[in-house]
Amino acid sequence: MAFEGDAITYRSDFPLWLRFFLLPWVPICLPFISLYVQNSKGIDWANPPVAGMIFGTLGFLLVPLAFSGFLLGMALFGSSTGLRLDPGAGEAVLERKAPFRRRLTRYALGDVRIFKVELEADYPAYDAAIVTLRMPDGRKVRLEGFWRDDDAKYWVEQIRRITNPGSSQVSPA
Repeated sequence: MAFEGDAITYRSDFPLWLRFFLLPWVPICLPFISLYVQNSKGIDWANPPVAGMIFGTLGFLLVPLAFSGFLLGMALFGSSTGLRLDPGAGEAVLERKAPFRRRLTRYALGDVRIFKVELEADYPAYDAAIVTLRMPDGRKVRLEGFWRDDDAKYWVEQIRRITNPGSSQVSPA
């Protein structure tokens, strides 16, 4: 997060190197499918081992396919997020970019709300603070990457000052 003049900008990029790193792992399911097909040929279908078939189908077919599909989806459709809260223009601009799509949505700045502030001190399982904004259409934008709780508190106050100078309420978690 940073200031650009009076505006607050936030970027969360999905780097190109990570996309290239994920792509070679996509065909990881192929040996498992081959093993599944070979083992299913040797089964006595008159008295099939039900537990073994369930385990084999889950472990050697469905889980590897789901994992490879997840990796392929992240590599092809994982999006970078950019948010600009501009008090001069009175708008919030949310940009979501993926390799094949770029979506730009504009909102009235006064309608953007701080939905939740999750500080590391309040949630010990977290290793960093997370601030969630709610856009007027219901979309939630998670602002992550604060080094300390004090950084998150500072940016929450700045966002409150810009979005709604008269009120400073946060919805309960």
